[in-house]
Amino acid sequence: MDAALSDGGDASRIYVMIARPKEADECDGYVKAISARHGYHQWVWREVVEATFQHQPYYLAARQSGVIRGVLPLFLIRSRLFGHALISLPFFSYGGLLADNADIAGELLGAASILSLELGARYVELRQGEALPTGTEDTKAWPRTACKVTMEIQLPPSTDEYLARLSPSRRKRLRYVLRNRFHSQWGGLEALNVFYRIFAINMRNLGTPVYPLKFFAEQLSRMPERIRILTLYDGATPLAAAFLTAHGDTLEMPWAASLPESHRKEAPTVLYWTIIQRAIEEGFQKVDFGRCTPGSGNYHFKRHWRPVERPLYWYYWLRSGASVPDRHPDNPALSLAISLWKRLPLAFANRIGPRLVRSLP
Repeated sequence: MDAALSDGGDASRIYVMIARPKEADECDGYVKAISARHGYHQWVWREVVEATFQHQPYYLAARQSGVIRGVLPLFLIRSRLFGHALISLPFFSYGGLLADNADIAGELLGAASILSLELGARYVELRQGEALPTGTEDTKAWPRTACKVTMEIQLPPSTDEYLARLSPSRRKRLRYVLRNRFHSQWGGLEALNVFYRIFAINMRNLGTPVYPLKFFAEQLSRMPERIRILTLYDGATPLAAAFLTAHGDTLEMPWAASLPESHRKEAPTVLYWTIIQRAIEEGFQKVDFGRCTPGSGNYHFKRHWRPVERPLYWYYWLRSGASVPDRHPDNPALSLAISLWKRLPLAFANRIGPRLVRSLP
């Protein structure tokens, strides 16, 4: 297909093109200038998804007077079960468009819908996180959902100040749990196998196909300075682990897992506290505990830490006859699939899960 999605003949007009690899540095420069928190728009995440899942990327760049004024990274996900879709970004909580103003945002939305028609996709999904810029044209044609929320902690300068925010009962409980004297270990690629073993068990127990090991290895090998793994040990036995990514002044925890036998000693509580402590020590301004479903057990656990709850807005463009995907656990079909997956032998689930998950973004 032609790389140009709108007319670029008039230098003063906004035009949208599919960015080429040689424009990667220019695109990244724009993203960094907009905000360090929008790390998933950077080109390296395209490389991670492409190398792991072989999905076709379509990175849109809006230019005006030859200068990039907006970006929208997209991937074409081909699925026989769910139909084809353009998603920004698959496998992560964030994505969507970045733009200087509402006019440029509108041009990117229009280009994405045109591209979707050309590629035969049923829908476009923008994991925008925040609301689209006020005044953006055609937002009525892009219904949004907020089925998930993220929990963010604005960090004070010291752990004592943070502890003062917690309820007396929570502080008392934390002091009691810390008596277990778990050993925490921070690492990188060398810690991946232990993290993945815990993560894979946890995902099967939750009824969800696990990502391939390569997905995490690609992130660690491409961004060793931004990503770290925290593992919690009881003696020599690993019980819980977290995969953390730094985005500017924010430390995000997109994935964490613990073994069932660790819950009696409340290893997840120690894991979260260790992350908060380290984030404060290293001068981060915020910890993002990652997305969860309101009302779930994970949701209520995170609320104990006094976070700010923020809805995650995901926007959709729908081909005629298509509907917004229903990924809520109350969906009967999804609920049945979760129930069946929990019963699978672990070895079998870990073998077929990575093959299935590439179509479950």
